[in-house]
Amino acid sequence: MREMRESAREYLEGEGRDPERYNIDGIVRDAWVDGNGSDEVWKAAVEKHHIRFMVGDWGRITVEVEDGFTEHHYGPIENFRRPDGNFYRRNVAKPYAAFLHPEYTRSHVVPLSELVAEVEDFEIVTEWSQVHEGGPRHNYGVYQCIGGHGPYPPPATVMVIHKVSGRKKRFCDACNTPEKRAGLADEALMYQRNAKQTILKLRANAELITGPTGDPFSSYDKTEADVYREFADTFPWLVPAKAAEVYAAWKEQQGAHAAA
Repeated sequence: MREMRESAREYLEGEGRDPERYNIDGIVRDAWVDGNGSDEVWKAAVEKHHIRFMVGDWGRITVEVEDGFTEHHYGPIENFRRPDGNFYRRNVAKPYAAFLHPEYTRSHVVPLSELVAEVEDFEIVTEWSQVHEGGPRHNYGVYQCIGGHGPYPPPATVMVIHKVSGRKKRFCDACNTPEKRAGLADEALMYQRNAKQTILKLRANAELITGPTGDPFSSYDKTEADVYREFADTFPWLVPAKAAEVYAAWKEQQGAHAAA
């Protein structure tokens, strides 16, 4: 049995998987003891016995707050809980819920069925040409990591994109961590919290965004509608759906008038 466990670990490593995130005994039993060892049976066993969450992993929870707003919060899993909220007395292969303590909300016990791995909320670009596209001339076109390294940061090796907001940051490999990625999402959360009144007004009346324009050459002659439109251009992910639809039609109409 020991040899089979070692073989399973080697197979997983050969596929680029972390053996620690799999129930090795379960894979051996289903793929080789009870199964015929075919590629199809192996893949099914690997999928079945993947450990989706472990203590220390970062997850994202969704929290409903006042005025119909939804917030995403991130934190590490501190322990696992039973359906009644109590601790397990022993290790279990399929725990029911996880306990997290995100930075910007209270602690939560979240069923694993409702927990999202934080990395799923981000696109991580590793292609060098894409990471450094349009790089600064003074640094030979290479962006530096902004993870915090003092005066001499290393070159960035990844670009992390928060899928909801589109916000981006470039990190070196050492800084591409769940905590720093979550920090990018937390920035988007703070923008949402600060813009609640604007969002509520646009929810109540989407036509506010199509009002008259002021003097485009004067920062002192902006109309209320100009302010809403600037908000929509800067924070498109925060614009209510109806207001975004109305604004898109307004821009298309303005473009048609300009071309006439």
